[in-house]
Amino acid sequence: MKSALRLIRDLNPFGLPQAARKTAEVRELLESVSGLSSSEVVRELSTLVIPAIVRQPNLHMRFKLLEVALEESDKALPVLERHIDHSPLPLAISAASSALAADNLMKALANAYADIARSIVHGNQHKAFGRIFQRVTLRAMALLARRQQLAYRTYAKPSSSSWTLLHELYQMARRLRERVPQENIATIEQRYLSALLFAYIEPSKLARIDLAAAIFCTEQLATHAAVVELGADPRQRPSAAACFLVRPDEGNPGVALMRLPANQPVFDGFLIDCSGVLAALEATAARPQDSTDEPGLQIPPSLLPTLQIALGGRSTRRFTRKRFKPHADLVGGLSEIIPFLDSCQQHRRAADAVNRQAHRIFSPSEWSLIDQSPDGFLVRFFQGDTWKTGVGGIVALQPRESSKVHICLVRRIATNVHGRLELGLQALAPQVSVVDLPGQSEHGRGLYLHRLPAYGGTPGIIAHPGHLVSGQKLKLLTYGETHLWQIGRRLEASDGLEFFALVPL
Repeated sequence: MKSALRLIRDLNPFGLPQAARKTAEVRELLESVSGLSSSEVVRELSTLVIPAIVRQPNLHMRFKLLEVALEESDKALPVLERHIDHSPLPLAISAASSALAADNLMKALANAYADIARSIVHGNQHKAFGRIFQRVTLRAMALLARRQQLAYRTYAKPSSSSWTLLHELYQMARRLRERVPQENIATIEQRYLSALLFAYIEPSKLARIDLAAAIFCTEQLATHAAVVELGADPRQRPSAAACFLVRPDEGNPGVALMRLPANQPVFDGFLIDCSGVLAALEATAARPQDSTDEPGLQIPPSLLPTLQIALGGRSTRRFTRKRFKPHADLVGGLSEIIPFLDSCQQHRRAADAVNRQAHRIFSPSEWSLIDQSPDGFLVRFFQGDTWKTGVGGIVALQPRESSKVHICLVRRIATNVHGRLELGLQALAPQVSVVDLPGQSEHGRGLYLHRLPAYGGTPGIIAHPGHLVSGQKLKLLTYGETHLWQIGRRLEASDGLEFFALVPL
């Protein structure tokens, strides 16, 4: 039975102390979000609940309320994230709204946890609040990493504020360890390093389906990376080949030392030494698959070269870009490229080919040609239909007022500061023909690439997955002549295509 005084307090909340009254209001707000849709939960938490929690003066109570809010957000955020993952690029308005709402909620939660960490570091009860500091810092870092991963899944650049706060949290942990030497911040440092390593492998060059595996890989590899202080003697620094310079105030994950001007002195910031990561990757690559020794890193073989090149600082541009801005028409996917090429062969002018409307089964979109090099293009979306593209996908690019069609692979995807989608394309061959393939499948046609400069000048062929196999003999009719080929090694593969080299017979 409640006492009479307790009953009076329950019936008259204005008689409660101010702190208790604020806590009761927050708990009521938290209870009110139950039963709402995912988008409504995210909006209520971002605009009402978390701002009310931040105003709580008691750090213990603020932390407890934030934990409840985080539980509610973990029920709603995955729904929005799945919506974004399954949306084609560029994102439609509904998917972009989901991405913005999810980002705002994670940002609000991360800032709220970071505020508690600041209060502890700037206070005088470091030992008493050491455990809470560990938890709020890890929570904030996990939310920031989740924000950045959401941006990477839409091929957008993570906000500079997320990097600034991530660096600040790590620096606060180091300051706390200086004051309380027995404080162990190893877990915080590993969380920090895994976020940096994921940024260093340049996620914009990965297919969306590979991002989850890449995140898992960098979490494993973080134990092999190290933070190195910049000493007065430059001879004591590790090799620049596998090091990244981090300047916390710049709002980015850092830059490879190899990309800095030669002999440039470095005084501020600190280094992320990835030499141990490269050694672990090399050991994994050299380890036989049937080895019964102690299990190594679980790194997919397809990601190993990407990780080694990116973390070794050897990812460099082969050609100087030439800037120009004409427009071009772009068609994505093998099923649309083949009829597009068929139709282009019947029209001399590109404008005629693009404007034809009757019975076409492809949907070109218009893109701005931003950069060009001898082996590729950088294009920016301008208008038209969208399709589900990804790194490793195939496109046909035809500049306006030109009859030449470039067959390209998508190598990089990014969203610029203005929200426009950009593609980095690798041009495969200067000449391409549509050919008939053996078999009665509905996908009985492919693309014959007469010469592949990036693969030693050999010819190649692109077909739908499963239609061709290495070692198969193939008779192709091009320009009225028949040639006999053998299918060589598979050069590329994705959800919609397989790309093989051809060996003459």
